[in-house]
Amino acid sequence: MYDYIEINTDNVSKPTEANSICDSREGAAKSFANNSGNELSIAVITYNRLDKTKVCVEHLIRNTEVPYHLFLIDSGSGPEVLEYYKAVKHPQKTIIRITNNINANYSFWVAKQHLNSRYCAIISNDVVVTKNAIANLLTCIKSANNIGWVSPVCSNISNRQQVLLPFHSIEEMNDVATSYNISNPLKWEERLMLMPAIFFYKKECIDIVGGFDYGFFHDFADDDMARRMNRAGYKTILCKDTWVHHDHIYHSTPQDTAKLNSSLTMGRKNFAEKYFGLDAWDDFRNYEMEVTSLIEKPNKTTWVPSILGIDTRCGTPILDVRNKLREFGITQTASYAFTTKAKYFLDLQTICEKVTCDRIDFLYDYYEKNSFDYMILGEPINTYDKPFHLLEKLFSLIKDNGTFLFKLRNTSNQNNLMYSLGNIEKCSLEESALCISFESIHEYIQEMGAKLHQILVMQEPLYPDAAKILDVVSENVISPSFKEIALPRLITKDYLFCIRK
Repeated sequence: MYDYIEINTDNVSKPTEANSICDSREGAAKSFANNSGNELSIAVITYNRLDKTKVCVEHLIRNTEVPYHLFLIDSGSGPEVLEYYKAVKHPQKTIIRITNNINANYSFWVAKQHLNSRYCAIISNDVVVTKNAIANLLTCIKSANNIGWVSPVCSNISNRQQVLLPFHSIEEMNDVATSYNISNPLKWEERLMLMPAIFFYKKECIDIVGGFDYGFFHDFADDDMARRMNRAGYKTILCKDTWVHHDHIYHSTPQDTAKLNSSLTMGRKNFAEKYFGLDAWDDFRNYEMEVTSLIEKPNKTTWVPSILGIDTRCGTPILDVRNKLREFGITQTASYAFTTKAKYFLDLQTICEKVTCDRIDFLYDYYEKNSFDYMILGEPINTYDKPFHLLEKLFSLIKDNGTFLFKLRNTSNQNNLMYSLGNIEKCSLEESALCISFESIHEYIQEMGAKLHQILVMQEPLYPDAAKILDVVSENVISPSFKEIALPRLITKDYLFCIRK
């Protein structure tokens, strides 16, 4: 007895090798895959919540004009969901019923086993798909062979992907979303991490990097997916030209909060365990969008600017610079990175032409003066030894009319005040910073001959205990302006500088 399987490849074209690995993958995927049917499959995953499911499915069908195969996945809901799924009218529909809800990732695993189109999207039933959303995402992911995953911006989401549009009803939401969802490649942001309001991916990418890691039960599974895609040579893109509504209410009972915190803690621990100490938040979500907002629109658009990121951890600040320039129509850049910590070397290579790892004292051995159009320092300048010397040396590396972005950590803040008065709970676990005043850095910038383009102050809410201390002190100080001067210093975390040559 034996089983016999024959696969007829008589009419299948052979894949050809291309100049890049992603191009070669595309050719092989077209050859190996079953090309019958639509190029797009969309799965909706539901666990109860029939009302939301109806809104999700009906809006998906109503607002999506591109052809697609619809998969309706019931993840162990009551019988009413299955009955609704049976009644949904769509020319290509497959219903999959999971008898018992094991966990969230199992539903995604089932979806990926059955979605066989070249492009696939997985949507939870609390997402309301808007006009042109699917078409816009498809346009983005088809624009380059090395894009593996795209997601839209939406309401009620973290990771700086939230965009709040004004509406009071579903009808208003559809109107404002239609005006918003105008495809624009200049609004496609490359990210190291994405939250999947819609998990829209290229199937060959998942075939190569694998599905969700079974070790992540909920949180940080998407962070892990982004890491594997980037390290395999694929980009993960946030489509800021596309908005959907995430109809999600965050429960705030003590039990819900405790459960969420436990899930986040364990997921973060699992991520660090898998990636040998890399932190999904601190090392990948170190956004510098505030400081990069100080970049002005260049007078020219037909050149390829060079960017140097120094100690940007895994590189998010470098992408922030690139994404800001993209807004201005500059889509081609040359990125370089210098890091003093070897653990960031691999992920920096996924976004940079060249990465160098060494002590900060040897940075100047690798780069010539007047080499870069943009430079960003990821850590506050006063966390380094000899910060004034470092500032002058780094400034020498930018070209004429070049831009240098850096931060100064404020050591006269309320955390240090509370700690000095005995409240050790306010002790910061961050790297220590030298006590350098804003005024001294400001004066040194002028002495270097740099043009101080802009300064931004990053502040945080005043602690109640610090407010009480401020009131007591101000009552016993003769200067009437004491409180007016002291308050901004206490609540300032960082000073952000943009200087030019």
